[in-house]
Amino acid sequence: MERILAVFPSLNQVSLIRRILHRKGVYVEMTRAPQCLAATGCSFALRCSAAEIGLVLQTSRHAGIPLPGLFRETEQDGVRTYSPLREPLLIE
Repeated sequence: MERILAVFPSLNQVSLIRRILHRKGVYVEMTRAPQCLAATGCSFALRCSAAEIGLVLQTSRHAGIPLPGLFRETEQDGVRTYSPLREPLLIE
């Protein structure tokens, strides 16, 4: 299954975006960013579907919270891999 990880630098930022989304009826998973993606070593992420990432981006911008990383997460045979996802690719 393919998912999108939106990586933020702090737990407070991820928590705020998640709370705002929950109020809108959108439920996304909050998780620690995989070490291979955590630039500072303490990053956190929201895991969501490709259909939900637009709302995550919009909410982040509206709240004034930078979103330093977007990654496509794929899993095959129990192994997760990540590839960078540039924002313009989301607009179709």
